Amino acid sequence: MRSRRIELIGMLMISGAAAAQSSATLFGVADASVRRIGNGADAAYSIGSGGLAASRLGFRADEDIGGGTKVRAWLEGTVNFNDGTGNPSRYWNRRSTLSVIDRYGELRMGHDLTPSYTSFGEFDTFGVSGLADQGKFYSTAFGSGIEATGLWARADNMIAYYTPPRLGGFYAQAAYALGGGERAKRYAGGRVGYANDTVNVTAAFGVFDGLQGPLKRIGFAVSYDLKYLTLLGSAVRNQYLEASRLIAQAGVIVPVNPFLSFRANFTRVSESGALGKTSIDANHATQVAVGYTYALSKRTSTYGTVVRLSNKGGDAFGFGTQPVGRLLVGAELGVSHRF
Repeated sequence: MRSRRIELIGMLMISGAAAAQSSATLFGVADASVRRIGNGADAAYSIGSGGLAASRLGFRADEDIGGGTKVRAWLEGTVNFNDGTGNPSRYWNRRSTLSVIDRYGELRMGHDLTPSYTSFGEFDTFGVSGLADQGKFYSTAFGSGIEATGLWARADNMIAYYTPPRLGGFYAQAAYALGGGERAKRYAGGRVGYANDTVNVTAAFGVFDGLQGPLKRIGFAVSYDLKYLTLLGSAVRNQYLEASRLIAQAGVIVPVNPFLSFRANFTRVSESGALGKTSIDANHATQVAVGYTYALSKRTSTYGTVVRLSNKGGDAFGFGTQPVGRLLVGAELGVSHRF
């Protein structure tokens, strides 16, 4: 009898271990480039980090708790390979989430990208990275307060729902950031779309609690894969009080062979309305970017990018480093490794 009890206990322990399969993954991107930025009168050289993909270090843990349900923890932070630093205010600045995933979708909690960011970020020809990064046109919004909170891309204290992958190509996301007692950190947004092997089309909205009122963002994006080239485009409007900014971009990716591909992108930023009592109708900016990537292996690629950025009116967009000016030309050549 005693031996049978021992066998039964052993079987229960084995079955419990089998039902709760777990895994942990260390991953990251090491990306560095040599950059030159000039404004016609001055030029600066530097080592950049994240020219092809943002340099990062992350940990992901999954556990199957049975019944088709999985729990996932995700921690991911920026690593600057030019100076060895990370984000100055938080270590896991890119993502820190805990999720429950089953056949009905995913419920995710923590610090993560907002749906109104991914709706244009996933359609950026240059992957929202490097000198051609589209984020420079979103990270400021008429002094609304999102500049300090980082809400233009990510939100704290966020609860998000993602539909399961098998819905005939349709997908949706919904998110709400509680704010943690700070009004300027509250956010609500959503995204819907349809994707198959050829086309991906999406629409999204987001409402941020600005310092003097809501900042509203609405956008549409599409990509079309023709096999010999991929077309991408998006149009996003940010509205704060009486001020409005429309960011429209179109791009193309041309794979020459399994190793080499070329990329190009055109972005137009137009502002209208007024900021206080000052008209901003004359403010606009234009960015043109071209580049290439060459895969040395499955995980390592070289890349090069040239960007021309011009500002008109009161706009003063730049590359985040000196020099600044009305007309800027930037170039970078680098290596990116994924692990």
